[in-house]
Amino acid sequence: MQQTSPAGNERYRRFIEQIDNLPALPAIVTRLMQVVNSPDTSADDAAKLIQKDPALTTKMLRLANSAFYGIPRSISSVSSAVVILGFNTIRSLVLSASVMKMFSSSHQPAIDKNRFWKHSIVCAIAAKAIVRQFINVRMMDPESAFCAGILHDIGKLIFSEFAQEDYFEVCEFAKECNVPLIEAEKKILGISHADIGRILADKWALPLDLEYSLVFHHEPMKADSLIDLVTTVHMANVLSHRIGTGLWENEPMPPEWDQARSILRMGEADFERILLALKESIDKSEEFFDIIK
Repeated sequence: MQQTSPAGNERYRRFIEQIDNLPALPAIVTRLMQVVNSPDTSADDAAKLIQKDPALTTKMLRLANSAFYGIPRSISSVSSAVVILGFNTIRSLVLSASVMKMFSSSHQPAIDKNRFWKHSIVCAIAAKAIVRQFINVRMMDPESAFCAGILHDIGKLIFSEFAQEDYFEVCEFAKECNVPLIEAEKKILGISHADIGRILADKWALPLDLEYSLVFHHEPMKADSLIDLVTTVHMANVLSHRIGTGLWENEPMPPEWDQARSILRMGEADFERILLALKESIDKSEEFFDIIK
């Protein structure tokens, strides 16, 4: 499909102007990412920040004690939650809850937000499962993969929020022509949700692991670093579509990168085993969404 040139696309120019209104991340989230990424941070440092937000504190404790994480004993304090779940898990939870809250407006969206978040959470679960499957093969944190998976498609939400009518047309075009959404975005808007991921990562000062996952999850071969993580998110996206958690029934998926399984050392038996485990984790994705929204 021929891509529309952004330079000659009026809608592209209009959207870039509108995206200047994109809200900043809440100060507590920005500060928490800085704290989590500091080697001198303690659990108490992170807990003190989280406790400044009562709603976030409640969600944190509910999740820590939920079946989603399966901790065998009750967690009664945020400090304990940070120690037991780990900094990257906390980053996942805080970022996810904050982004959901930022884009919870009641106006008619171009996409079904419940389906969007279900796809994102299932993708996150799949990314975490892939890392755990091969934890002895490469050094990656399962929770970093989870966080990258849950935010990988956030550009679609930005489109839906800031270019509602245009993105509705994009979705209708994708459905009628049975093409992947990213192709319809490029054709009609001249820019894709992955491109928006780059703008978002810059505006929000996201760490490199999240930025690369937002930008390259459809084209991991273009990532000049973190290729294991980006390919993990790519395959998690493939898996989540394979079990039917797209934005609509039978949503077309861009092709799997032919070198992805080789990069991850994932054989067919591994793929099928993770796919089966993912199908069994759907209830957990619902639980995560119900608590964090």
